[in-house]
Amino acid sequence: MSQTSPVVHRDLFGVLTVHRRFVMLAVSLVTAAGIWAATRLPSSIYPELEFSRVAILAQGSTLGARQQVFSVTRPIEEAVSVVPGVTRVTSRSIRGASEINVSFVPSVDMQVALQLVQARVNAIRTDLPSDVEVQVERLTPSVFPIISYNLVGGDAGTLYDIARFQIKPVFARVPGVALVDVQGSAVRELEVVADPARLAQLGRTYDDIAASIRQATRVNAVGRVSRDYRQYLVVTAGEARTAEAVGAIPIGGGLRVRDVATVSVGREDRTRLVAGDGRPAALLSIRRQPGGNTLRMADSIDVLAEAFRKTLPNGVTLEPVYDQAVLVRDAVASVRDAMLIGAALAVVVLLAFLRDWRVTAISASVIPLTLAITIWIMSLLGQTFNLMTLGALAIAIGLVIDDAVVVTENIVRHLGTTHGRSLAIRDAVQELLWPVTTSTITTVVVFAPLRLLEGVVGQFFAALSLTLTVAVLVSLVLAFTVIPLLCAAFLLSTATAEHATGTMERRYDRALDQVLRHRVVLACVAVMLTAGGVVAYRATGTGFLPEMDEGAFVLDYFTPGGTALDETDRMINRVEQLLARTPEISATARRTGAELGLFATEPNRGDMIVRLRAAHAASTEAVIGRVRDSIAATMPRMRVEFVQILSDVINDLAGASKPVEIKLFGADLVALETYGKVLASDMGAVDGLEDFYDGNAEPAAEMSMAVDAAETARLGVSPEQVANSVSGALLGGSAGELRLDDRAIGVRVRAPDVVRFDAAALAALPLVTGASRVATPLGAVATFTPRNARSELLRENQQQVVRLTADVGTRALGDVMHDVRAVMAKHPVPAGIRLEIGGQYASQQQAFSALLLVLALAAVSVVAVMVIQFRSFVEPLVVLLAAPLSFVGAIMALYLTGTPLNVSSFMGGILLVGLIVKNGIILLDFTDHVQRTRGLALELALREAARVRLRPILMTTLCTLFGLLPLALGLGTGSELQKPLALAVLGGLALSTPITLFVIPSLLITIRGRDYVRASD
Repeated sequence: MSQTSPVVHRDLFGVLTVHRRFVMLAVSLVTAAGIWAATRLPSSIYPELEFSRVAILAQGSTLGARQQVFSVTRPIEEAVSVVPGVTRVTSRSIRGASEINVSFVPSVDMQVALQLVQARVNAIRTDLPSDVEVQVERLTPSVFPIISYNLVGGDAGTLYDIARFQIKPVFARVPGVALVDVQGSAVRELEVVADPARLAQLGRTYDDIAASIRQATRVNAVGRVSRDYRQYLVVTAGEARTAEAVGAIPIGGGLRVRDVATVSVGREDRTRLVAGDGRPAALLSIRRQPGGNTLRMADSIDVLAEAFRKTLPNGVTLEPVYDQAVLVRDAVASVRDAMLIGAALAVVVLLAFLRDWRVTAISASVIPLTLAITIWIMSLLGQTFNLMTLGALAIAIGLVIDDAVVVTENIVRHLGTTHGRSLAIRDAVQELLWPVTTSTITTVVVFAPLRLLEGVVGQFFAALSLTLTVAVLVSLVLAFTVIPLLCAAFLLSTATAEHATGTMERRYDRALDQVLRHRVVLACVAVMLTAGGVVAYRATGTGFLPEMDEGAFVLDYFTPGGTALDETDRMINRVEQLLARTPEISATARRTGAELGLFATEPNRGDMIVRLRAAHAASTEAVIGRVRDSIAATMPRMRVEFVQILSDVINDLAGASKPVEIKLFGADLVALETYGKVLASDMGAVDGLEDFYDGNAEPAAEMSMAVDAAETARLGVSPEQVANSVSGALLGGSAGELRLDDRAIGVRVRAPDVVRFDAAALAALPLVTGASRVATPLGAVATFTPRNARSELLRENQQQVVRLTADVGTRALGDVMHDVRAVMAKHPVPAGIRLEIGGQYASQQQAFSALLLVLALAAVSVVAVMVIQFRSFVEPLVVLLAAPLSFVGAIMALYLTGTPLNVSSFMGGILLVGLIVKNGIILLDFTDHVQRTRGLALELALREAARVRLRPILMTTLCTLFGLLPLALGLGTGSELQKPLALAVLGGLALSTPITLFVIPSLLITIRGRDYVRASD
């Protein structure tokens, strides 16, 4: 027994033999539980992410952007800034709406934070304009839809009613559905249109008519009475059910509503337009509850949608636009195929080395058992099937077999040299119990510092590291429980297995002898490798999170500032025609005046979801490039931005929506915009920047109404009353609702369209003033001046900010930012302006800093484990000195494949820390064992250990390499996330094997000397 093994009164194999039936029963039960859990575990594209951010949307006012800042945005900013844990408050103010985002430190309990923000907003609610509606929501991925349908083939109002009142209630009851949002171009309302001249003649205002309708249609329960042994509820019967009933409502003086106004069913003023494939549509967007099963939810929705198609009116169709479940299925299938291919390749490697089906089958049995048990434990830990957990299982294919291979190979070797099956297995297990356990622990402890990672990166890879840790630990337990029992039950002969690598061992022994005699040459090679790694590192680009080809994208569009809704619609119709002629595109869903998510949106902007055909030949990026060029050539004044849906959602939630973001702060907004234009003049030419925006929002047209306070005082009214009167005519006043059988539509009193939409008629608008109710032309108390005003004002932490933003193309983010920094250095920041770099680049730098710390702590953790095992600093020092050479292989792999150094590949480097020392521990522990038991000098002991451990080292390394190969090739949907990680591990492991076999022995002899002899036990 190895002297490094813990002393036990009864060996492990003896205990297993006595309780072998219980062990097999327990393994069978948890395996069956894992198979059952695999059929029940929820599926989604990403892990359940928590974002430390609360969004506030305040809309409904009629104020311009500047007035919105003072009346709405600033009061809310000041209120929420004092909430404990707030790190940043950003706002965007446009005409009639404010969008405020409150970011918190990651350690804050977001449920409590949401409640505190809501309390602060409610406390100042009375200080805000009365017509402002405030929505406060905690931002999570469930805010964004995972399924979208277009309802097309009819008039906009009918489509909205069908979607809102027939389809939505049915979809909403599907398990897992959080919300079904319906958006349409036409929402019905009862229009009470009164001529202003007629009202002025009668001394009435629009507010008077609206108040009369509200009072007459209000329904109240006023008491209870008994009669004929029954109790009656007394209810006022003023409920209006038809337009005629509203027209018959008295308004005083013997007049009724129909005497001063026409009453008819119309539609609300259009503030948004929705279209599907260029036709009027109602858009149904379905959100998933946190923890909901995307696939089951989508299947249920599909069944219901098919049933609805049979009941819709002639010509009306329900068409899918975006279905994340398709992406989830494809990604799950891709990772499943990678796992199967990796497992098959690993088995082939074992068979090639062992040349025995029994031995191979025993080692390979660990793979399905580990996966099933890991899935069961995942279900207990609240994990889901997603790209990160499934990727971890695919990565684990090559790792979980390592311990089983080492144990099986050692049993085979002992069976060939020891008399008695039980004794051979007992000695083999006890010999490896401590070194294999500690070497596996080194793979696990590297993940412990990942708790330091925060935000999206930390949550993404927490799921991966947890799943991988569970799989590796399960495989360790199986290697020392199931494998010895299977070997005892089924292993018969080892002659062919021993013969398989005999020639290779002899050749390796001769090569090692030459290397040990020429250590200076080896040192030179190591220096050259290090130099090559430095060159490759500098030539390798850097990025943030890998992007996935989803087969769909979002087109965000911006027409010139102040463009009317109808004109924006006309321009976007031309874009829809361009998209319809693109062969790879199968469907589009467009919103104008609205966007995906919780945003304040102007009439000159919107977004379009574009779905590609299932078998499109060109990549999504290639299609986006062609569409971008076509729009630039056809609509040069339209600004467009392209994002893939999931990356857009994640980046929006994380508060870093653009890869490149330059923020300018200062008190003088004109100075900020001027300096921004200076930077933009050179930044626009930087290679790799796409969809560049200089931060200067185009001005919007505004009509300034200046009220003469002295004149209004003379007439007995206030400027506020004048404004309310004009608002009642132009925007209309709410007058309650018209209640139909199962729905209600709003009632609005307003002026005719010929009055409301004619700027020249404003001055002639009658204004009823004073107690005498005499009509005065509006032009007598107010003057109107057309002007241009800022359409959008941005603030961050209560300071004005101008943001220059851009996407990046195929060029690496780090290289692009190097050139951007050069532009900033060329134009020094003027006095009074502060410049910050934000966006995904800032997130990348923050993540890299955290990952470097994690890498350092992982190395320290591995060294600590080795110090405990070897009770010496020399062996850990040797492995630590050799480890950096393995990272050269990782960098070389990234450089040669053109893969950027991003968060995923960085994670591969962290995983590599544990993997590259694993074989070193197996080699050095056996060297220590040989020295202690046989008293050999160091060089002889090393050569003996290297010869004995060559086969398990090669097998475990090749199993890991071939297990990762399908992920490294990036085949299938979703592989983009794991590909950089797999490439880094492949490159590092490929180089770490010769380092383990040649460099580590050379370093140990250089430090201790050839003739070093360890004291025997």
